Amino acid sequence: MRILFLFVGEPHHVFHALPIAAEMAAQGQAVEVAVAGADHLRVVEQVALAYPGFAPSITLLGQKGLARWLRDKGLFRNPRLPMLLDALSFFRQFDAIVVPERTTTAIRHFLPRKTRLIFTPHGAGDRAITFDVRDRHFDFALVAGEKSEQRMLDAGTIRPGHYAVNGYVKLDLVPRLQAAREPLFANGRPTVLYAPHFKHELSSWDRFGRHIIAWFAGQDRYNLVVAPHVRLFAEASDAERAAVTKLAVPGKILIDLGSDRLFDMSYTSGTDIYLGDVSSQVYEFLATPRPCLFLNAHEVDWVGDPDYLFWTLGDVIDDLSELPRALEQAPGRHPLYADAQRERLAESIGGNPAGAAQRGAEAILRFLAKNAGQDKSGR
Repeated sequence: MRILFLFVGEPHHVFHALPIAAEMAAQGQAVEVAVAGADHLRVVEQVALAYPGFAPSITLLGQKGLARWLRDKGLFRNPRLPMLLDALSFFRQFDAIVVPERTTTAIRHFLPRKTRLIFTPHGAGDRAITFDVRDRHFDFALVAGEKSEQRMLDAGTIRPGHYAVNGYVKLDLVPRLQAAREPLFANGRPTVLYAPHFKHELSSWDRFGRHIIAWFAGQDRYNLVVAPHVRLFAEASDAERAAVTKLAVPGKILIDLGSDRLFDMSYTSGTDIYLGDVSSQVYEFLATPRPCLFLNAHEVDWVGDPDYLFWTLGDVIDDLSELPRALEQAPGRHPLYADAQRERLAESIGGNPAGAAQRGAEAILRFLAKNAGQDKSGR
């Protein structure tokens, strides 16, 4: 079989799927990798170094055709769909294409019937985005944990025999990446991670972001890491990005709007208190249960809403004037939430993440072996 791991979305998606390719290679299955740009190549190299001997063939997409023209004209930073269409002849060579995003479903009917399209998630949050109708176009899907499994079954986006619960691949990878990391700050103060979501209608950034930075700048009890989802500032101008990054305070406030450390858990594993809104990064932070605070910047009536399940894992702040007291109380109040954090984490990522990539690789290979040569008209 020829199996392709395809990355046309954000570079951080590589952390969620490439370890599966490495585990397949370790089992003797040849795999190939295709990526959208140089940013992806850096992350591919980082993951490959964590798996000695893993050296897949890599194809850089978008080097010609409409995708290249659009990028050269500055019209799109990452023209996903044109890139996919330009590369159809390449994709048609494969028996299976594994992707951690859903744009690829747009070319589903341009692929041969033999080519299986396989999805692996790049998050484990509670938002309804986890349950996308496009998932029905995949032949097989990996699911991080039982919580997502049940909601996706209820939504009809996965079906028995065409998915497997394997755990959270990125958390399986992280111990390999963390071996030699230095502390984020050298002053011994507790460090708060502020991780706002990228969608403005959901994010706390527009209402609270700069005020949060200003408050931390004026005190000496905590460090602050401002590490938004990479898409929050992806389309911002250089001036807009500079206006935010200049608010950093050496030795106290670190602001990162676009480095690879947003993806590799440097911040979610290296901080002490989580401050966020609806980002699924909270589940990566909770790989080690710690105090969490959530910002209700849009006056959401969230109690009982499954899209806000993670807001039951820490105190919720409706007004920023509550922040100083909430931070002070967070360590002492953490025992009230610790058991629930462990339970929600287990539901979201399938318990202990160790071995998630290997389980994912085995599940995909079993599915492909079982369905080899079958007519896909019954999808």
